[in-house]
Amino acid sequence: MMCQQCHERPAQYHLTSVVEGQTVQELHLCERCAAEREVIPPPDAPVSVHGWLASLLGGLGEGASAVAPPGAGAPAALRCARCGITYAEFARTGLLGCPDCYDAFAKELDPVVRRAQGRTRHEGKVPSRTGDAIRRRRELADLRRELDAAVGQQAFERAAALRDRIRALEGGARA
Repeated sequence: MMCQQCHERPAQYHLTSVVEGQTVQELHLCERCAAEREVIPPPDAPVSVHGWLASLLGGLGEGASAVAPPGAGAPAALRCARCGITYAEFARTGLLGCPDCYDAFAKELDPVVRRAQGRTRHEGKVPSRTGDAIRRRRELADLRRELDAAVGQQAFERAAALRDRIRALEGGARA
């Protein structure tokens, strides 16, 4: 299949737009035309293309950005103490400067990561045959976090139910 834009090179990228479960448009592009349309990063882009990816993801929603702009709850002057990058620069480029940026911008990054990944903690895979102890430890840790939150919100009935569930799991671990 040939590129639908230049009609000169073979198509290597096949894009399908789906809106409300209906296929709206299919587009077949060669590498050069895909880079021109910014569907893929340009060939001369640096190895880290997170900024390109953030800008692409930012355009998926109707004007919604993947990263909250400064002033939308995050002070623009918020700065990483190690590398000096500001939150405003991160919001513009989508690139963090160093590992300490995750701590410096933790409050602002939490909803972004949660929206993209569903959770803010890495779970990893657990072997199906031998992972019972790991799954039990994870469930206990999750229940303890929920218990702390319930006590903090003074939801004592929920806290009591969580306490009982934790005790039951801990009892099963000892048996």
